[in-house]
Amino acid sequence: MPVKMGRQRSPFGGGSSDQLTLTRWIGLQGRLARPFWGVMGGWAAWCGALASNQVPWNGQGLLTLALVVVLADLAWGSLWDLATGIDWFHLLGQAQPRSSLAFQPLLPYTSPSSPAGRLSQGRAWLSAWWRRVLWPAAGSAVLGLIAAVALTVILSLLLPARLRPLNAAFVALIGLGLFQRKQGQAALAAQALVQVGLGWLAGHLAFSEITPASLALALLFSLSACGVLWAARESKGYLWLLNGGLIASVAALILFKKPLAVGVTGLLFFGAVANQLPLRGADEPRAKELRDRLWPWLMAGMFVAALAVP
Repeated sequence: MPVKMGRQRSPFGGGSSDQLTLTRWIGLQGRLARPFWGVMGGWAAWCGALASNQVPWNGQGLLTLALVVVLADLAWGSLWDLATGIDWFHLLGQAQPRSSLAFQPLLPYTSPSSPAGRLSQGRAWLSAWWRRVLWPAAGSAVLGLIAAVALTVILSLLLPARLRPLNAAFVALIGLGLFQRKQGQAALAAQALVQVGLGWLAGHLAFSEITPASLALALLFSLSACGVLWAARESKGYLWLLNGGLIASVAALILFKKPLAVGVTGLLFFGAVANQLPLRGADEPRAKELRDRLWPWLMAGMFVAALAVP
């Protein structure tokens, strides 16, 4: 669900590139500032693993579970934060025009209009942009992206091959996030799918093939997470997303014929609704405070639903 973003003075969304990198790689500042949501990727992977009903509780199984949690939370989470948290288009727009750069041919007697000449101009433009704009402004973020990509590749090779198509879906969601940022929008739906949906699917696929029931719950809880994220930006209009996802998850548990899980999830739903009541007509700071209070209810619902997947 696209939400308009205000104009930003810097390409880093109010923080430096160092802060964005340290948010995940050290984790202290970012996770304290984002209670519960800061670990949502790993929590979703844990719930997805439980939903598979195939976790071997031995050394190998626990190692696989740890690796998929690191993939969903640290690797994908870092890539998402760094790729969409910085206005790369703003940095690109600060590059000098190619016509203003001195022509330095790669080969002797090369004309500017030749293919080799155009290649030389492109190389000079890229080098100047890197040295004068990108590296001084976002050098640590670039290093963070490289490290996160390397970590993702290593973990994808260590984990079962059936997880690898999720990397393609993750790249597509990053592309959507970048496009929406260029349009001045916040990619809340894509962010919820990355943190909750892909995390859940990764946890499940690490141990068994995905089932329709587990896939449905991953999408429903992604819908609810999108509603909670939306609450941080607008206090109106998000309730149907959050509550609709929770109600649909309760209905799914009814179809699974899990009465105990239905009762517990229903109680959690009413707890979430009770925390929403003070939000009506609240200003933005109050909305963010209540948004953080809603995460535990959603996470508890995810855990109970994961245990009930047939």
